[in-house]
Amino acid sequence: MNITELARRLKIPTGQLKDELPKLGFDIGRRAIKIDDAVAEKVIKLWSEKKQKQQQDTFVVIQKRLDDKLQGKGTGREVQLPPTLTPREFADLLGLPATVVIGELFKNGVMASINERIDFETASIIAQDLGYTTTAAKNNDNEKIELAQAASLVDLLKQDNPASLQPRPPVVVVMGHVDHGKTTLLDAIRETNVAAQESGAITQHIGAYQVETKGRKITFLDTPGHEAFSAMRSRGGRLADVAIIVLAADDGLQPQTIEAIEIAQREKLAFLFAINKVDKDNADIERAKKSLAELNLLPEDWGGKTICVPISAKKRQGITELLDMVLLLADMEKLAADPNRLAVGTIVESHLDKGEGPVVTALVQAGTLRVGDYIIVGQMAGKVRSMKNYRGESVAVASPSTPVRVLGLKQVPQSGDIFRVVEDEKLVREVLRKSTRYQSVMPAGPEVTTNSEENNETISKINSLNVVLKTDVLGSREAIISSFKDLTQGEIQVKIVRAGLGTITETDVAFAEASGAIVLGFNVPIKPEAEVMAQRTGILTKTYKVIYDLLDEVKKQLTGMLKPELIRNQVGEAQVIKIFRRGKKEMIVGCRIIKGVVRPKTSVMVFRQDKVIVEKMTLSEVRIGHEAVGEVSEGGECGLLLAGPPIIEERDKLEIYHEEIRQRTIKD
Repeated sequence: MNITELARRLKIPTGQLKDELPKLGFDIGRRAIKIDDAVAEKVIKLWSEKKQKQQQDTFVVIQKRLDDKLQGKGTGREVQLPPTLTPREFADLLGLPATVVIGELFKNGVMASINERIDFETASIIAQDLGYTTTAAKNNDNEKIELAQAASLVDLLKQDNPASLQPRPPVVVVMGHVDHGKTTLLDAIRETNVAAQESGAITQHIGAYQVETKGRKITFLDTPGHEAFSAMRSRGGRLADVAIIVLAADDGLQPQTIEAIEIAQREKLAFLFAINKVDKDNADIERAKKSLAELNLLPEDWGGKTICVPISAKKRQGITELLDMVLLLADMEKLAADPNRLAVGTIVESHLDKGEGPVVTALVQAGTLRVGDYIIVGQMAGKVRSMKNYRGESVAVASPSTPVRVLGLKQVPQSGDIFRVVEDEKLVREVLRKSTRYQSVMPAGPEVTTNSEENNETISKINSLNVVLKTDVLGSREAIISSFKDLTQGEIQVKIVRAGLGTITETDVAFAEASGAIVLGFNVPIKPEAEVMAQRTGILTKTYKVIYDLLDEVKKQLTGMLKPELIRNQVGEAQVIKIFRRGKKEMIVGCRIIKGVVRPKTSVMVFRQDKVIVEKMTLSEVRIGHEAVGEVSEGGECGLLLAGPPIIEERDKLEIYHEEIRQRTIKD
């Protein structure tokens, strides 16, 4: 069996297989190409047993750590949680393996990968289930920035012209306890709206989407506790107009339901209750209403003002009535915006697409966003190249309360960032120059990105080698990045577009493909899937165990980016004494050599009274009489066949030179 075929079956790189064979007891050299089929079967069996044992050992270690943690060590400990974080960051805060945290999220119906963001409420519930107490973490620097942005949004929205105000669709967020049916309700709203022909179809959701009922639109944030909503809430800003608080008829009020009510009241959001799961045998709608009345939220049919709509999200019952009530609340709020002003709004979602670049879902809150508008998002900027609505259709304009998918930003902003349209490109550049916080946000986790787009003029002069860097530890990463800075030379530099710890994955390769980067690893493996993807896409992906080898690879890449130097070596000088023939694109002239030598296959610069007449002509042939020669020295006379414009005159001076293209190198 071929060694590479065996490596493919084991799903490991060929180099790693050759390293592992001696450890498994097989004396097979690194230059081997094939091995006996019987030996290959033994290798497969032993490798399978080894992997199985490693998994068992890992499980035992994780289980022991979890048991230690939950049997007293750390139980009841207080942890501070930010408004949003990833399961990886969450696990680090709790001191638990990430797999345990993801498992707990899964049990609570939250399907989050290790680098997806979850909100404070979800993290708080999981932490409390694991025996911790939680508080909201504070970051003074971020708080100042966020508060300033929130104040900026308020000021921008106040610039509406009262005479131009027009009704706009309400923006709705769904809140409540994790297992009371928020996601199921959103799915039901989407599917019901698709089924109702008069309401219009929803074929695609883009972080926020719209439904239509009775000829009117309602905008929904795509997921409960959406990251953008969390970010705006932490800033004291307003993203939603109406909150639907889901309350399960078979479970009643829970601490998280009460927290959702407090948030809505604090944010001064109009809200109503969707009493869900009314199809269950143990559902008790009256008990649910009673629990609300105990919080001074008296239901309408009990003589109060609190709207309660019984629904079954699972069976798609009561959805139309719920949407009607949302519109009623919106009418009571008298929601309006000025569509004639420059657009202002909030970034709901953002990501980097390998084909399209930075892609954002923007919710227009005032004004009208148009293709071709210049927009500023925090300290990032760009020009709207294209927009698509929630159906995936290209649109030219987006009015207030409309979510659109926007292409054209130079970087990927954060969810919750505020965007505004400005009138000209000059202001965009000015904002970038004055930027105090200019950053690019990529997929969360231990990954970091850097961006050098602080000065567009500088970027146009500097050619960057984009690098995705993965290392074993932070110390290695810092040392390598520091060494990269020393390699910056003139018009070239190394630009770290993504840096992180651990194995090189398909995500790293995809990111490199999208950003035109190479992938380099130090003391880390490459996943077989990533290696295959790198080969398919042609992305250079290598890993090293010696830092100098890695730096040599970078020097090699940078050297290839350096523009070669054109070296001109003067060979000799000659004086034209006679013109023998003029053709359309060539001449034959008689010359006396006054300095150095003349040789064929060189170049000639023509001077007349110390002024350059022709920059370059090609000296094709040197003749003495009718015989072609290879060289004529100083003092000699000869005929020259020159290719070029036939404008040479007697007494012109010819400078004969040889051009050499020399590749420049990186200086240590």
